[in-house]
Amino acid sequence: MKTRVLWLVSLILLLPVVAPTVAAQNPNYNNGPVWRVVYFDVRPGMSDAFWTDIRQNFKPIYDDFKKQGWVVDYRFYTNPVAQNPHDWSVAIAIEYKSWGTLDEMGEKAAAIAEKHYGSREAMSDAAKKRNEIAPTLSTSLAREVTLK
Repeated sequence: MKTRVLWLVSLILLLPVVAPTVAAQNPNYNNGPVWRVVYFDVRPGMSDAFWTDIRQNFKPIYDDFKKQGWVVDYRFYTNPVAQNPHDWSVAIAIEYKSWGTLDEMGEKAAAIAEKHYGSREAMSDAAKKRNEIAPTLSTSLAREVTLK
């Protein structure tokens, strides 16, 4: 009887620890990294200015984020067939190792970006200018999965 009660108490105590792990598993796929995709509408005639900004600002900052281990990779996509006049023209996909990475980056990432620009004011001014060149249409987060 004591063994049965001890076993039952042990099971009840372990259930909160084991249940989330079992519940998080999916029988159809394995979880992979997290991607943020940002869609831009580059204004006509502003393509050179957009790509210059990417090379001078985005790339060095996100290369530093890669060195920190927060970003695994980033990729650029262009849209060769716009569905409407205000469709996206460039997308940037940023691969993070996990959801937790987004929380981990926080102020540390902001400090790296601020250091690159020299001040928060310069960073804000660059963002305003970037928005005039290529407004952000949307941004989304997605978990990459692989089929089992």
